[in-house]
Amino acid sequence: MNFLAHLDLADFCQSHLAGNLLADFVRGDPYKQHTKAAADGIKLHRFVDGYIDAMPQVKQCQRLFRPETRRVSGIALDLTWDHFLAKHWLRYHSHSLLEFVTQAQQDVERYQYNLPESYQQMSARMWQQQWLIQYQEAATIETALTRMAIRRPKLHQLANTPTDIFTHYQQLETTFHAIYPQIQQAALGYRQQQNTAS
Repeated sequence: MNFLAHLDLADFCQSHLAGNLLADFVRGDPYKQHTKAAADGIKLHRFVDGYIDAMPQVKQCQRLFRPETRRVSGIALDLTWDHFLAKHWLRYHSHSLLEFVTQAQQDVERYQYNLPESYQQMSARMWQQQWLIQYQEAATIETALTRMAIRRPKLHQLANTPTDIFTHYQQLETTFHAIYPQIQQAALGYRQQQNTAS
């Protein structure tokens, strides 16, 4: 899952939104670097990533990619899941995506403690360019993956993954609807464990 899904799962679990968004920019023990609430959010994000990577359905989706793009299929799928979530937002929510994103931005921007510069740059672009709203459009997948491939030459094959995604679009979409409720419940269970341990 990418930015939208992690924010959505954080909201679903009543976790710290900024912590969940920060997670990819924090190394080591988050409790030594952030407030407990934010660190719990970082840990939830890490749990979700590990849970998704281990799902048999996700591994099966990775095998849909060609051999040359399979190594980066996990990253491509993360963006694809966000697209399906944005596209079918009202299937999972009673309020609009725009309302959610507006509120999420306000919540995230309240937390200004120990923010890495790379995170600040990404976050500013994400809100200003309305990435999360644009995820509703399938064309955004190709644009985002191409930009990532340019910024990170080691991941240049990302530019070729849209072919795999659109070839298997319907199957991936069906898989998303099958796995997302499972991920929601797994995240909720982990969050309840965090609360119990507090």
